[in-house]
Amino acid sequence: MMKKEILKIAAADLVPTGDSILAAQGALPSGKMRADINTAVDDARKLFVELAEPKAIMTEIGAAEFDLIYRGTGRNSQPALLDFILPQASHLALIAATVGQKVTQRIGELFESGDFLLGAMLDAAASGGADEASRMLERLFQDRLTAEKRIGPMDEVFCYSPGYCGWHISAQRQLFAYLQPGVIGLSLRDSFLMEPVKSISGVLVAGSADIHQFDDTFPFCTECRTRSCRARMGRTQKRQ
Repeated sequence: MMKKEILKIAAADLVPTGDSILAAQGALPSGKMRADINTAVDDARKLFVELAEPKAIMTEIGAAEFDLIYRGTGRNSQPALLDFILPQASHLALIAATVGQKVTQRIGELFESGDFLLGAMLDAAASGGADEASRMLERLFQDRLTAEKRIGPMDEVFCYSPGYCGWHISAQRQLFAYLQPGVIGLSLRDSFLMEPVKSISGVLVAGSADIHQFDDTFPFCTECRTRSCRARMGRTQKRQ
């Protein structure tokens, strides 16, 4: 079982594409946008690389230990998505990652100074960077499990986070108590949101690709604005 480790990540490896930054704003691709908006996107990407200080912490965890974290304060939806996935999982790992405080601070400064366009684009870039950090950790865990022959070529690793898919955000308290991500500069607010805000935490779930396939018809799905799970599930369908 993999021990807890701290990972430093190059900001350039996390910077989102210009079109993904625009998509996060509900905008058209760069080829259909005004020049000033495309310039703001380019500037935001450069600022992200300049200011972001990505770090992550990761540790493998057994099913029984994770169950205590997952149950949290007993406020999960009944049922929650992980209720169906966890019994079929082969390996689990806790993660937390952040793009750092500097980029978050710069976003606030841009909004305070009235530069809303660049501020919005940098905000989207930082969110996209945090999401990419989780995908990088998914790939890292999958590659290691594969190299150790603990999973097969058709298995898949996905990250699931408190606050999504019926897993109540209050479980962050137990997750932070176990993972201790203060060593990478992450803390938890009373609201269970992370500080810096542009961060991500959760559990990496390894198992057969089909355990990550589900119909997005749970009651909590009506509260989801992005339905990003559909794109993620497309990855598993391509592997099958």
